[in-house]
Amino acid sequence: MDLKDIFWLSYRDLNEKKVRTALTIIMVIIGVAAIVALTSFTAGINNSITTQLESLGPTAIIVGSIGTAGFTPASVSAVSSLPNVTSVTPLLTGSAVLYAGNQNTSVTVVGTTAQGLQQLIGNVSLYQGSAYQDTIAPDAVVGHSVAFPTSADGKQTITVGQSATLRLGGRGGTTVTVPILGILPAIGGLLIPIDTGVFVPLQAAEVLLHRLSFNEMLVLASSTGSVNATASLITTIYGSSARVTTTSQLASTASSIIGSITLLFGVIAGISLLVAAIGIMNVMLMAVMERTREIGIMKAIGFKSSHVLLIFMLQALIIGVAGGVAGIVVGATTSYSLAAVFSGAGSTSTTTGASASTSGSFRSGGGSSGGFSGAGAAGAPSGAAISANTSSGISFKPAFPLTTIVAALLIAVFVSLAAGIYPAWRASQMQPIDALRQL
Repeated sequence: MDLKDIFWLSYRDLNEKKVRTALTIIMVIIGVAAIVALTSFTAGINNSITTQLESLGPTAIIVGSIGTAGFTPASVSAVSSLPNVTSVTPLLTGSAVLYAGNQNTSVTVVGTTAQGLQQLIGNVSLYQGSAYQDTIAPDAVVGHSVAFPTSADGKQTITVGQSATLRLGGRGGTTVTVPILGILPAIGGLLIPIDTGVFVPLQAAEVLLHRLSFNEMLVLASSTGSVNATASLITTIYGSSARVTTTSQLASTASSIIGSITLLFGVIAGISLLVAAIGIMNVMLMAVMERTREIGIMKAIGFKSSHVLLIFMLQALIIGVAGGVAGIVVGATTSYSLAAVFSGAGSTSTTTGASASTSGSFRSGGGSSGGFSGAGAAGAPSGAAISANTSSGISFKPAFPLTTIVAALLIAVFVSLAAGIYPAWRASQMQPIDALRQL
């Protein structure tokens, strides 16, 4: 008796009981798919968070204002004079609606210096166009999701050189026309809404938002070893009036939370596989009972107990491999579907009423110009109901390390073989005379 014949005998019984075999394999698929989908999903989120935090650099410290006072230029100077501080970039943020063509998108206006913009996006180049200069002109660089909104199926709706209209302050607020100088690459927006932001020079943001204080400061320490000490010193200075966070702290916290979630998902997937193992054992015990006469005949004509054992173990192996491979495919598909849903979960549609804005004019002293305008502002008709599409949240792709794929397949095979040991052993221990009595 060679291995080919043993394999054929194993496959023949599975093929004859197609429905039962399919249901058994589906149980394995569910468990494996759960492992692959959940682990790759959480790994993708972890990678996305880590990448976004690393874009600011390991020495970055975010100092956020608590309350309405904010930070002043004196605050920036004071923090800049601290030991081990390389640079301090003030950030001024506010909400607005951007009107460009047929798209009306809720965005975050971020005022920062040209150097600060480069620090926010890290060592990457602009997707299109160029950055602005440090002037009072309301020149704008928009995030990738603003130029390629999900409401337009990811098609580009804003181009470099185009003029767009920002409306600040909600209904009856101020509108300003801004020239688009550049478009940022897709980076994300865990700490600062880069992908959904409209970046303007700091001086222009002060005029647009009618504020002279800053919401946040981006502080860069001189080395990774001095980050914690610098963060502690800033916390001591500002106390409860500021929120001080380092990128390493956020990365550690995020990894810890995601690790706990991954463990929980692993337990859920393990329960699914345990149920699958019980189902496999039950099905194979039924197969042994149904094939009792056949087992008696095989042993009567010379089959050894090891041959019978191998026949049923191969059945378990086939179920495990088929369920494992199919489970990996289903898990990967599910993971990408979940990522698409959660990445686009921040895309909502709200209705805002546009009204006549404040009149007057705003002209730059140099560079490109923009203007405060009234109801005739481009793209913002008076009294019209405007649909504002908001795109926010973490954008990520599932991660599929080779170790996860191999581990999922090996787990499926192990569970199936473990579940098949007892039925196979029981079949191999049957005595020919006892089995033939059931003829």
